[in-house]
Amino acid sequence: MLTIQNRFDLLLNALRQCALIRAIGKTGGEALPADGYGDIDLFLFCAQTPERSMREDVLGQLAGVVNVSDYGETEHPHWGLIDSALIDGQEVYLMFFTQGAFVSSVDTILRGERTEREENYFYPTGRLASLEGIHAFYDPDSFLAGLKSRISVYPDSLRNAILSRCLPKIDDEEDFMRAIRRKDVLFYHATLDLALDRFLQALFALNRVYFPSRKRSLEFIRQFAIKPEDCEARLERLVSLGASAETLDESYQLWQALCRELEALVS
Repeated sequence: MLTIQNRFDLLLNALRQCALIRAIGKTGGEALPADGYGDIDLFLFCAQTPERSMREDVLGQLAGVVNVSDYGETEHPHWGLIDSALIDGQEVYLMFFTQGAFVSSVDTILRGERTEREENYFYPTGRLASLEGIHAFYDPDSFLAGLKSRISVYPDSLRNAILSRCLPKIDDEEDFMRAIRRKDVLFYHATLDLALDRFLQALFALNRVYFPSRKRSLEFIRQFAIKPEDCEARLERLVSLGASAETLDESYQLWQALCRELEALVS
């Protein structure tokens, strides 16, 4: 009886046989999701993207071990050409990238040329964060090792670009006050969410940590050396106060104080 790990190993062995694939990595480390519910994202770096017929040949030899549910036809701007599969009910996404284009994309982020959140809540810095934790299953040319080295030092160019873009936008006083005067909790929430997005990106940049996404932000902040005093508790408090029309003003006062302290830390 094949376990999910056995099936995954057979998949890796088959992918290694494709001459066009020059590196294979998995985000989130080596281990498979323990609960069986998380996705498995495999990054496949290629000299050139294999044609569908070649991918079908590689995966076809795993019939009964890996069930392909969809072969990608067009490249996604963030996730490459994606083939979707199931291993013992576990979703696996095979994401094919050409090496040259991927390196160019990484370099544009490092230079601070892509700092805006993109479609489907994709943060360019999240790509760099995922590379920091990627596990290489196959890297004969040290391609992945080279990428990790490339991003190992958080560059001033990226830090300065994020701070310059985000800091002026963390306190949209006009919208905040409009929401408070109207006691409009949902409008306040929307305004605060935009502000929080920029605040978090600035705080991560200040600490030279690649902002991954909005997940687990408080866990990261707890480890930061540079932050407003009691930052996590104050963020939780102002969000809580922002849920009631009667305490919107108090929430906003807390937010303004955090913003002033962050700006002082930057300057």
